[in-house]
Amino acid sequence: PVAEPAVQENGEESGEGKDGKDADPSSPKKCDIIIISGRREKCEAAKEALQALVPVTIEVEVPFDLHRYIIGQKGSGIRKMMDEFEVNIQVPAPELQSDIITITGLATNLDRAKAGLLKRGGAAERLRELKAEQEDRALRSFKLTVIVDPKYHPKIIGRKGAVITQIRTEHEVNIQFPDKDDESQAQDQITITGYEKNAEAARDAIMKIVGELEQMVSEDVTLDHRVHARIIGARGKAIRKIMDEFKVDIRFPQSGAPDPNCVTVTGLPENVEEAIDHILNLEEEYLADVVDNEAMQVYMKPSSHEESKAPSKGFVVRDAPWATVNNEKAPDMSSSEDFPSFGAQVAPKTLPWGPKR
Repeated sequence: PVAEPAVQENGEESGEGKDGKDADPSSPKKCDIIIISGRREKCEAAKEALQALVPVTIEVEVPFDLHRYIIGQKGSGIRKMMDEFEVNIQVPAPELQSDIITITGLATNLDRAKAGLLKRGGAAERLRELKAEQEDRALRSFKLTVIVDPKYHPKIIGRKGAVITQIRTEHEVNIQFPDKDDESQAQDQITITGYEKNAEAARDAIMKIVGELEQMVSEDVTLDHRVHARIIGARGKAIRKIMDEFKVDIRFPQSGAPDPNCVTVTGLPENVEEAIDHILNLEEEYLADVVDNEAMQVYMKPSSHEESKAPSKGFVVRDAPWATVNNEKAPDMSSSEDFPSFGAQVAPKTLPWGPKR
């Protein structure tokens, strides 16, 4: 502890009495007192100069997790700051996990030291963020390779990429399939990139799909080709609904196939069985309509006797006076021969007072 200097007046010292009997316990010790003698204004100036030389301690709050960046490697950072600002900087022990750093030095140096410490703390914050980003980037760069038969890749990708997009989004990973045009690249390897935990979860999701695909069976069913279009529906809407409902894949034969009635159903055994029963029931229902329509078309079709008859010659009046014996033909309404006039045309009667109005 440092006491303020006392000024001697009238040849007497402030503080303890000569005998020390009436000394105040709270008063400074005699050894801590500096006596200044001289004119009052000079003594006051000297007192202020002495007080300026007394070290002062302040506290600066800096987050505990930034202290190691401020200290630097083997304390090089903290030593550099103390030399630069001519102060003493005390960092709390790690086990205390305190945010308070104390700076001790002359009052004129404390402000600069505090600003420098906070500035370095800001730089340390940024450094910590950069290191955290680098560490996070390294963690997110974990790669995992999954061996999957290429024949299963389309199913893992899904229609318009729906299945693989869901896996990527759910587990926050990137999934790369091999390039079919790259012969140097293994075609059975799928690469997953992301956090290790997420990559493993995405791998398990893919292998679950593969496991289900390996359990799937394909069965051929004979389905009358005349009902295919109706089962498929406009733009495949009806068949997609069936496939989604029973979780199966249904393939119809292409045009020109050896067996136009063969339809292939692929999926889990129980799903395939249910789907086949469903489409067979639809065949029975739709086939009845097809048979009825064909019978109606046969009924409406003209008989072979009518088809063999010569085309009609039009309207003919038998034994008409203008028809010849061996050549019956329809009358020509504009012919004066077929329709002769029965008298000369009579001019219209004129009136003596002009035409009739």
